[in-house]
Amino acid sequence: MLILLSLFLLGCVPWLAAGLAATDEIQDADPSQSGYLPNHNMQPAVVNSASFGILWKNTYLPNERWYAKPLVYTPNGKKQLVFTASHMNWLRTVDAVTGTLISSRQVQPPFLQSDIGCTDIPNYIGIIGTPTLDPSTEIVYFFSKGYKNGASSGGVLNGQYKFYAVDINTLADVPGFPVIIDGHYADNDPTRYFLGGTVLQRPALAVVGSTVFGGFGGHCDLFNYTGMVVGVSKTPGVGVTSIFAMESSPGAPTPQPLDYTKEQGGKAGIWQGGMGIATDGNRLFFATGNGQGHVNQGIPASGRTGLSTLDECVVNLGVDGNGKLSLSDYFEPYEYTGMDAGDRDLGSGGVALLDPNAFHGTNGVARIAVTIGKNGKAYIMNADNLGGFKQGSGGTDAVIQTIIAQGPVFGGSGSYPLEGGYVYFTPIGYPTVAYKLGLDTNGAPLFTLVGQTADVSAGRVGVGVPTITSYKGQAGTGILWITDVDGGLKAYNAVPDQNGVLTKIQLPPTNGLNKFQRPAFGDGRLYVTDGQSNVICLGSPVSLPLNCTQPVEFGEVAIGNTSTQIVTCTALIAITKIAGVATADGTFQVSNSSLPTGPLAQGATFTFPVVWNLTQASINNAQNASFGTVKPGIKTTSLTISTVNAVAKFSNMLPITLQGTTVSKSAFLNVAPVEVDFGGIVVGGPGSSTGLSAAMILSNGGTQTLIFTGFAWTLDPNIENPGEVVEYTNTSATTFNGAPVRNIGASGAFTSSKFPAVGSSLAPGESVTVPLNFFSNSTGVFQSFLTFWSNGGTQNVFFSASATLAPIANISISTNEGGWDDSPSLLMDFGNVPAGNITVRSIRICNSGGSALQITKSKPPVQGQLFAQHPGIDLHEGQSIPINSCALGPIEIDAAAEGPNRAPQVLTDSWILNTDDVTFNGPKTVAVSVTILAPQVGPLYPNGTARYQYLGCYYDGAGRQLQTQIYSNSSNENGLCTSACFKAGYVFAGTEYHTQCWCGNPSTKGPLASKFYPDAAKKCVWSCPGDTTGQQGCGGPGTFIGIYYDTSRYTPGPDSIPSGSASSTTSTPSTATSTTLSETGTVATTNTTGMSIISSTTTPSTDSATTTPISSIDSSTGITTPASTTTTTPASTITTTTTTPSSTITTTTTTPSSTITTTTTTATVTATTTTIQGFYPGGCYADLVTGHGMKLLVANDSMTPDFCISAAKAALSLPTPTTYRYVGLEYGRECYAATAAPSPQPSTLVGSKACTMVCKGDSTQFCGAGKQYNLYYSLTGSSGSAVTTPFSTPAGVFTTGTIKATPTP
Repeated sequence: MLILLSLFLLGCVPWLAAGLAATDEIQDADPSQSGYLPNHNMQPAVVNSASFGILWKNTYLPNERWYAKPLVYTPNGKKQLVFTASHMNWLRTVDAVTGTLISSRQVQPPFLQSDIGCTDIPNYIGIIGTPTLDPSTEIVYFFSKGYKNGASSGGVLNGQYKFYAVDINTLADVPGFPVIIDGHYADNDPTRYFLGGTVLQRPALAVVGSTVFGGFGGHCDLFNYTGMVVGVSKTPGVGVTSIFAMESSPGAPTPQPLDYTKEQGGKAGIWQGGMGIATDGNRLFFATGNGQGHVNQGIPASGRTGLSTLDECVVNLGVDGNGKLSLSDYFEPYEYTGMDAGDRDLGSGGVALLDPNAFHGTNGVARIAVTIGKNGKAYIMNADNLGGFKQGSGGTDAVIQTIIAQGPVFGGSGSYPLEGGYVYFTPIGYPTVAYKLGLDTNGAPLFTLVGQTADVSAGRVGVGVPTITSYKGQAGTGILWITDVDGGLKAYNAVPDQNGVLTKIQLPPTNGLNKFQRPAFGDGRLYVTDGQSNVICLGSPVSLPLNCTQPVEFGEVAIGNTSTQIVTCTALIAITKIAGVATADGTFQVSNSSLPTGPLAQGATFTFPVVWNLTQASINNAQNASFGTVKPGIKTTSLTISTVNAVAKFSNMLPITLQGTTVSKSAFLNVAPVEVDFGGIVVGGPGSSTGLSAAMILSNGGTQTLIFTGFAWTLDPNIENPGEVVEYTNTSATTFNGAPVRNIGASGAFTSSKFPAVGSSLAPGESVTVPLNFFSNSTGVFQSFLTFWSNGGTQNVFFSASATLAPIANISISTNEGGWDDSPSLLMDFGNVPAGNITVRSIRICNSGGSALQITKSKPPVQGQLFAQHPGIDLHEGQSIPINSCALGPIEIDAAAEGPNRAPQVLTDSWILNTDDVTFNGPKTVAVSVTILAPQVGPLYPNGTARYQYLGCYYDGAGRQLQTQIYSNSSNENGLCTSACFKAGYVFAGTEYHTQCWCGNPSTKGPLASKFYPDAAKKCVWSCPGDTTGQQGCGGPGTFIGIYYDTSRYTPGPDSIPSGSASSTTSTPSTATSTTLSETGTVATTNTTGMSIISSTTTPSTDSATTTPISSIDSSTGITTPASTTTTTPASTITTTTTTPSSTITTTTTTPSSTITTTTTTATVTATTTTIQGFYPGGCYADLVTGHGMKLLVANDSMTPDFCISAAKAALSLPTPTTYRYVGLEYGRECYAATAAPSPQPSTLVGSKACTMVCKGDSTQFCGAGKQYNLYYSLTGSSGSAVTTPFSTPAGVFTTGTIKATPTP
């Protein structure tokens, strides 16, 4: 089998044959992406020994990550090396054995993740898809993302992809490369253009002839992009040979907009969790994600007739001799539009082309393709006829088989072509499963679940593609490798044991590995990258002392018999003596007396016998069965030879693999699995019309012909109790979707389309795979037992399945008051957050449906001060939310501390979410915003904004920036200084040398732009002695001064701020201002809220530098006046007017030298005094109880008392009726209810600030306020039963903004 497979691979890709070491890996796994690698000297007994460990671990740059897998190559005449390419565009080669750096190079600055907002790949986006290497030229090829002209930044429109070719020995560019991809158009639609900033090259590269192909998708489905396959010639000067767009005219959105922000490019991206594009010669196979065109609707379509909208498809593109691409075939699931709506991408996993020598049918299926993605369905397809659209019976999928996984899968599947043939995949949060190949009665290939791991994978996205190795292609040596973002590297025996368990091989622990990895293999070593910037090598650090024949194959041995095999060993070094031998299984026997007793010279050989003794074994428990029961099947164990070596640094143990197959002397019926769990079906949901499929294998493990004598099913769970009388029902003929089937279980829910007949037989060693199906139009849990009778024994199989209603997703946002907002706007506005503070709110997704809800898309925010607390963990893609449960995604605002009087920082981001609820209408975008406010000190406007805003830090040497030192004070801080300068009539204020305060005016001397230093330079960092917050700076070492300016009298310009600097702004928090100078010297400032600020000032008569003694500070105001100058403090009148309907309240406040008049008009509101649907108004109450003391029924912007009471009465029609007697309305839009009076009893509130918030749905009514609610009660209850009047508590007078109850007299 190995020889045939190797010849097949080499024949498909001729250039692999030249100069390629047997243990090299020059691309991601194998060209067909089968995941099977036979030639890397990975011996199970060695891997499972103490000598296998971490050989080296290299760390390079902080936050550097490797999404591209390593390559392993042996240059001509040199040692084997490892090539890595990181997301920072760094290339490195290291010694494969020692990890010593050989060469390194950064090909270009990487694209910045911050330019796109998508958080799938953090920080940098450079080389992401795994490169490929041509050993005949020793050139590595890859795509790299950066910016035009080699810039280090530039935004989306300046993003650019280049195709590189570098020499593996020097890492230098090959002449004629790199090739720029941007500016090219799709062959199948010239209006589809390639724009590098909007796309991501994620899948590993594929090679056909002299052309390298890469798949491109989007960043979180943002922007105006189209999924594409791009081909570039390896020949210098040729460049791009072909671009094929997944969405094209006429079906795709046409014309494609030129605005890159409009998401109308068609999408259908190719990303596959990083798995490579598969090829078997001149064909490419891959899977696509969700798209927009949807040409295929109700009418079936052949995959051979073409399709312009290839979203949610398995695609087969043909490649001609010039590297041109054309569509040959496709498969699109019949429920693909529902998959699109729910973001259940087929394209989250790639396509594996299985070895045709092992995986095929006898019914004409010569090549099998497998894909599985986010929808949790594994599609087993005929690679030569993928299936088109709705070509199956009843408009279903025309594929060989559909396997329902336990959850979504990212990355894809792997395979092992030996020992009968197995396929593996890993659903998120579930075990890795193994399906074995079999044939049904017509010779069609079918896969049956025969094993799984005992442990589970990480419950989040990132588990890698299964990869399988064998030792020199020998059966019995298969190892299944899995990379896990939490569990690190894992390994298992590739063939399940007799209990259906993939036995775990203990490995040294690694960190959680980077997402979507799979190991790269060299000569007895493997290479992985973790999530903490490490490249790791594992292997055996010492050489083996002996070379022995292995695995030792015993063949078939009948229970009750023995078999002897001879092991031949050759000494690889001088050995002092053979110390002994032992086996891990007592049925395999070897005697130490058969081993050589003296020293062995290098090259000496010896032999010894190993006996597999099954004379004391039996199929059933029996007397004298010293080794217990033995079930017919494959048996694998190990034998270990211990040595005393004459040469240092060689292992003193050699593990040898022993294997064989036990058979019965008579016919023996074996059924696998004995428990078939179909999982759950959503009645009426996407894909429900075909039911759930499974399979079981019936085999004869004996040496005589097996004959079936009967079949029947029962619901009796006591079927296996001795002496139990069981009522059976014979299997019967019926139909499903118009096709004949056999009813083999309860209520006709379990059927089989190809079931053996009574009297049919299986020859010794023969097996047949039986297809199974579960279908139900009604909800419930379904279970039954199926019994097989034969001359080879009786076997029972347990079937289980469930049918449920669809999940229902509800999304809401936590409010600042502790409630939940489920309004359609999905706005999480944190409002104003003071700098230096941390605040957290959450997104909540609840499932009120009848089955588990799955999150299919999650792209959280990851800014520095606005971020999801646990991205990839909370509300992660693939997360399952049980019925009547909720999941939270906390978002944190970590407002960095900053100096006073800075302009507000307005931060915005979003969290994009979708679920598999088809009514969710996703994806949903939760918009997140916050305004971070710096401390405001000194003179304040009525809205709390400081009049003096920070201008910047200036060098104050070689000529001062401000002319007047107004004081030197051991209590100095910027509020004191700006107040002093304001009182003295100055526009500018500055602090310096900790204690000094300086003032100035533009007409005399102002700060110069040439002396300006940005905040990043950290020049003005000296502390202010009067500052208790630790956030203020008062100058800095080397004569630096921090300067503030009066926003009513000065607008910063290029005279004071260098062009492009952003240290100051004319805007003030909550107020947009426009400043002009009048002819009379008065500065008028108008803001967008209607506030008019007019200041008339008299400036000081002198511009000479002065100092002010500390004694001049006014004791009543804290303001210092200059001792040596005369100053007229400006008389300022600030008038603020805000208008809303109906009534006007005017207040006037007089402060020193200033008059502030504020006019506010509020709505005229009428209190309700009559009953509403039988509920009486009870007044305003303080809501001081955590959780409000009542249940939240609903929150939305249509809220009124009538709306809330209706919601309470609606609870009477629930399956479990609830009678609410009290309802409360709070915060204008929240409705609470209780069956009894809230406890503890709240205080009533009266006064001008008691429950003054109008209802969102009716501005003429009140709906509570913050921590206050308007209470309504029913004298008879919503169901008609009598209740008492509201509780009586003392009233609290609420007029000052603080809820405080008046004590009882």
